[in-house]
Amino acid sequence: MTAADPEKPVALASGRKAAPRPRGRPPADAARAVPEERLLHLAFESFAEFGYEGTTVRELAKRLGVSHNLLNVRFGSKADLWRRAVDWRVARFGAPVFAVFERTDLDPENRLRLLVHRFCGWAAENPSFISVSHAEGRRTTWRLDYLVSLYIRPFKHSLDALFAQIEATRPMRPISSSAFMAMLVQGVGFYFASTPMLEALGVADESAPEAIPQRVAEFADTLLAGVLGPAPSVLEDRRASAPA
Repeated sequence: MTAADPEKPVALASGRKAAPRPRGRPPADAARAVPEERLLHLAFESFAEFGYEGTTVRELAKRLGVSHNLLNVRFGSKADLWRRAVDWRVARFGAPVFAVFERTDLDPENRLRLLVHRFCGWAAENPSFISVSHAEGRRTTWRLDYLVSLYIRPFKHSLDALFAQIEATRPMRPISSSAFMAMLVQGVGFYFASTPMLEALGVADESAPEAIPQRVAEFADTLLAGVLGPAPSVLEDRRASAPA
């Protein structure tokens, strides 16, 4: 959607013309008038698309129609804004994945199955987070330290514990939790974050919105079959179709 020209009068419902926007800085309370969710969403998407160094608070403020000085007052430095945007994104979209570790109503194996399916769904819905984690994972920075200490390491510890619980009751194909996480994030996640590549290959329909649930299920079932073997429902179908 193209933003309206701030210098061009806008037609009102009454037919009168609205006064053109005055030149100069935005109103002092303009930054407060922007919903925080919209601001953090735009900030996170910019960090994902242009990287931390390529994103400027001035450009964000311009896109939001507020003064970059007011944005600094509201959120502090660019580093503070990056932290707030990451925390918001994880809290907004990551909670259903982390919650699986607390599902005491499920046995460990079914907890892992649900976790992988939810993670694959999350990766499909959050390609920008995959872009951020990929960019930050390749360099040693304070941002990588932040992601690892607050989110990645706690997830790995929980996954380690879940693997140990499963291995205590049944065999699993040996794989480190970090390698398994890489397949989830940089494997499944990269696929959904790489629409231009799929278009270049002529298979863009594979990631069309209506096809995503099937893709998510295929990825999850394939990964789980690799470490656990076929799902119980698949084994039951095979037994039912086997000759007597």
